[in-house]
Amino acid sequence: MKLASMCLASMNKVRLILIVILLQSCGSTINTPGQSAPGFDPQGASIDELLWAADNTAGVESAELRMLALEALIAEGNLDRAARQRALLNNLANYPEHLELRVFLLDARLALNADRIEDALTILSSTDTAGLESQSELLQEYLLLLALAYQENEQYENALSAYLRLGNANEKNPRTNLSVHNKIWDAINSLSSIQLNNFANTANNYQSRGWVELARVVTSEARSIRSQLDAITQWRRIWSQHPAAQKLPLHLEKLAQTWEQRPKHIALILPLQDSAGRAIQEGFLSAYYAALDVSRDVPKISVFDSSNQTTIYPIYDAAVASGADLIIGPLYKQLVNQLQQLDELPVPTLALNYVDGSNSSSPNLTQFGLAPEDEIEQAVDLAWQAGHRNAAIIIPQSNDYQRLQQAFASSWAGRGGNLVSQSTFSGNNDYADVIKRLMAIDSSELRRDRIVQLLPRTSVEFTPRRRGDIDFIFLIANPREGRQIKPTLAFYFAGDIPVYALPSIYDGLDNQSANQDLNGIVFTDAPWILANYDPLKSNTTSSLRPAQGPVQRFRAMGIDSFRLYSRLRQFDEEDITSMRGATGILSMDDNGRIHRRLEVARFVDGKATLQESPDAASE
Repeated sequence: MKLASMCLASMNKVRLILIVILLQSCGSTINTPGQSAPGFDPQGASIDELLWAADNTAGVESAELRMLALEALIAEGNLDRAARQRALLNNLANYPEHLELRVFLLDARLALNADRIEDALTILSSTDTAGLESQSELLQEYLLLLALAYQENEQYENALSAYLRLGNANEKNPRTNLSVHNKIWDAINSLSSIQLNNFANTANNYQSRGWVELARVVTSEARSIRSQLDAITQWRRIWSQHPAAQKLPLHLEKLAQTWEQRPKHIALILPLQDSAGRAIQEGFLSAYYAALDVSRDVPKISVFDSSNQTTIYPIYDAAVASGADLIIGPLYKQLVNQLQQLDELPVPTLALNYVDGSNSSSPNLTQFGLAPEDEIEQAVDLAWQAGHRNAAIIIPQSNDYQRLQQAFASSWAGRGGNLVSQSTFSGNNDYADVIKRLMAIDSSELRRDRIVQLLPRTSVEFTPRRRGDIDFIFLIANPREGRQIKPTLAFYFAGDIPVYALPSIYDGLDNQSANQDLNGIVFTDAPWILANYDPLKSNTTSSLRPAQGPVQRFRAMGIDSFRLYSRLRQFDEEDITSMRGATGILSMDDNGRIHRRLEVARFVDGKATLQESPDAASE
């Protein structure tokens, strides 16, 4: 409800120039009341003056003056007083049609700003639009309100249709044209790829088809700003008569400026003697050479080896002294924490890990990594959306994994869920004991032993029973461990309980025979591992040595760290809210921390099978 609650309280931001013009246009049709004092100007009067004049006149004159006051009250966010004044407008059937329509629109605006979105849609859908066709200003306000209500109700296709109608009705108004184009672009980017395709199939006019094609070319080239600029130039040649060709949405108009202001020299700080550092460098350079194939406008790259470094400052200072205008790295948390301790970073820095704590004190520090907290949060989302409320957890027995257990428990409790059981295992553990503890079967066996002590052994028949209050199991394990844990669950009567796991459960290899024992487990992983829609993947697979999941994930991180270098300014200025990356759909919070939304898969017949596409999120 964020948009609705801010809609008119921040009218200059939401409606920008359009509503101001509409109010002026509507007001300009009002005759100065004959009984008002000489020289009384409704357009220049204060709210109190308008209401005094309304109270001291009658009929249509009074209603028109009260309407002006109402519009001003809503514009300044004084909704309670506006609602009281609205109650004084009655007997609308006796008023001219344009006044009755304006009252309906005011009712919709009041409902929208009070977060009564369904009420706003009901009012707008019952409005006689035939009466609006001859009144341009009222029609435009109606379409804007309708689009805002649909957008707030997450009916993005309907919102887009309303914005497009607004664009058609507004073609001759250059002052508000850009504002409408911005809203069309925001709406079309709220659609998933499936929704965009559905909308494209129903687009039956030049304007709609042009917007769809613009969205498609920009999205298809989203991995490179240079490619996007070239695609937009080509689109403008083809769609030269389209309104957006004359005035691009602001976010697209700023692309050229963003590209010109991109970093020209990148310093890459990595532990190159470690497998993780080498994998990130491999991914980074793969993306670099792919960009070089598109354009010679690639940044200079300087590489600094941070292997065995216990303090970041000397190597960071060397990177700054090299003339870099962007530093990517370091990788390890200890070194990133040291950067956080500096009062100010002299150069924008994309750290490849996260500082301890949630706040970043330096505006020049952006943090990006393979944080398991993002993976845990998405697993919690999936389980909650599936209707589960009681969770059990199985984790390795170590302090590092205890931290992840606490992260899961905190996130699950935050949703209102219950953590009803937990069990740990070690490398040489008997998984039967792990599952018995988890499912309380050991308690069942203990009860049996007590009964046997009291009765002759031949008189006791025993069937173990597991606890029945577990809706799902959250598992942190590698593939070898998972292949033993999942069958053990089935052996102890828990094979029907859904299991959700982190990416560590999958080694990224097509090992159908071995992975039969993982069947049914739902997990998340990087698109680079699970999908093939990144054109760089086939090239990288053929040119680099084969590698299992952990190395592939670090390569994907290297690819994204390069692709992010020209996008950081867009994130900072909120020109984009997310981008599709090799590690997931990337977004950035207010503290400069980049988060990932991964693909979702399930083991089916030994194969990791995609379950849903994350492009349901905005891109």
